[in-house]
Amino acid sequence: MNTASFVVATNDRLKWWLRHTLGDLTPEQLSYSAPLIDDRSIMEVAMHAVVILFGQASVLSGRSWPEDYPPDSWPPGKARPTSAAELLEVLEALLVQVDEAVAGLSDDELGREVMFPFGRQQAGDALSAALTHALTHIGAIAGIRAIGGFPLPPGY
Repeated sequence: MNTASFVVATNDRLKWWLRHTLGDLTPEQLSYSAPLIDDRSIMEVAMHAVVILFGQASVLSGRSWPEDYPPDSWPPGKARPTSAAELLEVLEALLVQVDEAVAGLSDDELGREVMFPFGRQQAGDALSAALTHALTHIGAIAGIRAIGGFPLPPGY
């Protein structure tokens, strides 16, 4: 398995975790935050997790970091979803674009140094860190759910 295939496979796992962790939440629960874990709402944490990966994949595909997707806040001008299904649709659309950007990259391309808004980093390392970051935030969402009193569905 080459690096791009590994990233796409891990991104597929991220999609599964997002569906499992967010899919049953009500709009009120999506708006819930637990400041002991994160000041942002569950919806904002999920968007943040995906935007970091999306932004890095955008840079690797030769585009700049999408200005309408800031790394630390909800995208300005983007309507907030009114349901978990709508949120998942938005997140999965971004992750499909990650797959498309990464799938065609060779190991040599993923080994090159790339300038990101936060500094220079090896492309594959940046993607690995972004996936780890996203999966860590999925764990944070699980903690926020627990504090809020809405446990994860079975199968976690």
